[in-house]
Amino acid sequence: MRAKKVREKILAVLLAVTVVVGFVGGQVMQVMAEGRNSAYVDTSDYEQLDELYGDYFLMGAACQAIDHWNDPTAEIGNEDKEKLLSTQFNSMTFGNELKPAYNFDPSSKNLFKVDFAAEEMLDWAKENGMKVRGHVLVWHSQVDPSIFAVDFQAYSDGKMTRSDTAKLDEACLVDREELLARLKQYIYGAMEYTYQNGYADIIYAWDVVNEAADENQLDGLRRSYWYQIIGPDYLYYAFLYAREAEMTYSHEYASLYGLNAETDDLSPIQPKLFYNDYNEWYDSRSDAIIHFLTEEAWNENHEKVTSPVINPNGDGTIYGDGLLDGIGLQGHLDDTQNIEKYMAALEKYNAAVPELHITELDVGRTGTDTNANYYQAKFYYDFFSRLIREVENGVNLTSVTLWGLTDDASWRRDANPLLFNRDLSKKPAFEAMVMAAKREEFSLKPEEIAVEAKDLIVTFEPYQEDGKTKTVTPQDIGAVSRGSGHQSVIDIVNEENHTEGAPIGFCLRVRRNEADASVKMDVSSYIGKTVQITAFVKTQDKKIRMGLDLVESELLTEQKAADDWVELSAVCTIREGINSAYLYFETDGNADFYLDDISIVCQDGDSGVTDSGASSEQIQKKINLWEGIKAFFLGGVHYGK
Repeated sequence: MRAKKVREKILAVLLAVTVVVGFVGGQVMQVMAEGRNSAYVDTSDYEQLDELYGDYFLMGAACQAIDHWNDPTAEIGNEDKEKLLSTQFNSMTFGNELKPAYNFDPSSKNLFKVDFAAEEMLDWAKENGMKVRGHVLVWHSQVDPSIFAVDFQAYSDGKMTRSDTAKLDEACLVDREELLARLKQYIYGAMEYTYQNGYADIIYAWDVVNEAADENQLDGLRRSYWYQIIGPDYLYYAFLYAREAEMTYSHEYASLYGLNAETDDLSPIQPKLFYNDYNEWYDSRSDAIIHFLTEEAWNENHEKVTSPVINPNGDGTIYGDGLLDGIGLQGHLDDTQNIEKYMAALEKYNAAVPELHITELDVGRTGTDTNANYYQAKFYYDFFSRLIREVENGVNLTSVTLWGLTDDASWRRDANPLLFNRDLSKKPAFEAMVMAAKREEFSLKPEEIAVEAKDLIVTFEPYQEDGKTKTVTPQDIGAVSRGSGHQSVIDIVNEENHTEGAPIGFCLRVRRNEADASVKMDVSSYIGKTVQITAFVKTQDKKIRMGLDLVESELLTEQKAADDWVELSAVCTIREGINSAYLYFETDGNADFYLDDISIVCQDGDSGVTDSGASSEQIQKKINLWEGIKAFFLGGVHYGK
């Protein structure tokens, strides 16, 4: 309740202000003095998704508290967004506030100290009758690295660090037994906090372990510090400790919830324990996940560890020993995803474990024209229509959580993947969700659009326009992050260069922490065309790939990396009958990589010469920018034959 009182004081101050308009991190912040915020539309007449889907599964949304990072796009602390959340959804997941990075305290007896914003959100959920998915207890990311270190002091290259991506000095790492003890302390501490403070009746599930899979490893497991120090069986212990904690504290605190620990059913205060991961529909990844959860005997014959919560007839696996209740499928998709492939994965997991949640669903728009919302809406309609059918056919999917409320606050904001706009107005995707729940036919129609294909060369070099020096931006060429589990940071830098004759030298840099995060650029204007694609890439990783994201990804070429720039080149036909096409670049690791001198040249017909509205005089100025570039050069991006 303390966090709630702090929030009320903050709101009291804000109410004295008439209108504040500012920019924080590129996001518009608007606070109105009284009444409903006029920056938002009235949402009171929207049909309610939680009611429409009530016969099938819980409908959830991820959200955050404004107080956590002073983020004006967050939901909790914004009365208009809170109202929309509480009317549309009956489940919520905290985007960040319950993650270990913000709740770990080495000075605490049990290593857990609740983040004030997490407490605020739990209070809000309790007051509004909202169920909560606890996210997350154990993760390789967003974890304070001091948990792995002697005396809780983590070092990287001899310097103390708090970075969750740092390579830690081996000398500072604790041993297996110490880390197991800390793992148990933290899980017990997090669980006990929820029971002690009256939240156990709203938390219906915990993501005990998040993103442990790596299908590129022989055993299918990511080489996190949990793995490196404890070993692969840290997974078993994490679920064991979570099960022990919920059984211990549900009995100890039963009376706080009006229950008798000896005679009553305690399941209302015993959350389900889930494993959660991304790219979960890939066959190789789903095979790995099912194996280490249901087939690998981490505690064979129960010789390694015993506990009253372990199923005495269990087979030593996490699931067989009664420590796992279900699997969470993140579901970061886009509107070209193969829905049948996803449903096949859903059925595969359903055959392996008793319960499934879709935990982080969003659907990125791949189109860039006026039909972008249409294709996204059609995907949402088809996807949820199939989910309904799967549930009716016996798949035990009990919860679906959208990863956010409005596009402007999404972690994939470039893809506009959610149901509501910045002003809370409903998108066609929301209408599609309503149609699917009501079993209505999809009634939206696309517009007919003629698109002219043009040859393209991108050099990323600065150019002069209206007396000012300008540079190409990733948005100018439709370059956005690619990745269903993680996202990259894409920018233009002058630290590397391939363009011959450039006086300074610029290129595009892709920075990420995970291999699945890379970059793609929109090439939808070439649908139905045969094109020659060439690009130059530089990276410290071992392999570089270039391909097309259509309905399915198509690899065009793969090359070994070198110390210098590597040329990728391919001729391909981008087939007709699809709504969007993207050219992607990726590597086999997670090092930075650089892109330069990208060209797309049509092979079948005159592409013409255009410049997105620039005058012929402006075009000529750009063409003459450097004598060393003998082509139609338009400020780092040029079009023509």
